[in-house]
Amino acid sequence: MKLLGRADSLNVRKVLWAVSELGTSIDREDYGGPFGKNDTPEYLKMNPNGLVPTLVDGETAIWESNTIIRYLAAVTPNDGFFGRDAASAAQISQWMDWQLTSLNPHMQVLFAQIVKLGDKRNEKVVQDNTTTINKLLNEVLAKSLPDQGFLTGSKVTAGDVCVGVMLHRYVSLLGASGLADRVIAYHRALADRLGFKTYVAIGKP
Repeated sequence: MKLLGRADSLNVRKVLWAVSELGTSIDREDYGGPFGKNDTPEYLKMNPNGLVPTLVDGETAIWESNTIIRYLAAVTPNDGFFGRDAASAAQISQWMDWQLTSLNPHMQVLFAQIVKLGDKRNEKVVQDNTTTINKLLNEVLAKSLPDQGFLTGSKVTAGDVCVGVMLHRYVSLLGASGLADRVIAYHRALADRLGFKTYVAIGKP
């Protein structure tokens, strides 16, 4: 099994953190960004989007980082990382989808404005998307978190990994000011995880 994608890609970092939580390891090869190779016919046959990461397991190629995480949880013995039954799996999956459909669109805009455009950024666009993300984190995430622990209980799951990488990107770009205390505590708890320290907190948002 091999993961194709550069180590500083947010979605690659997400998968690598999940691998750590699953207590296993995976080979990785640099693709995308300065390494290229993601626009070759061979790669596009595996992943028609030409993006990273792609997971190759024998004759099977899987793209979309959240789907890769679900697959890894299915083929790796684990203690409920993606739930123990249909109900708990659905509760975890809904947070993975929330990260992808609710947080990610605004975070992509924010990242592009702050990191890629820098001094040429549109401050109104930054403010509008910051306000929306703050509302999602403080009104949806904060109110859904238990008093202690993680999204669905005392153990980190795939949902926490997916939400956690996005939350960390936001904090890295704008700091934690304005976030609810429970969200800040949640971020700190995730930051204590070995996989987070190794693959997510690498000095880049």
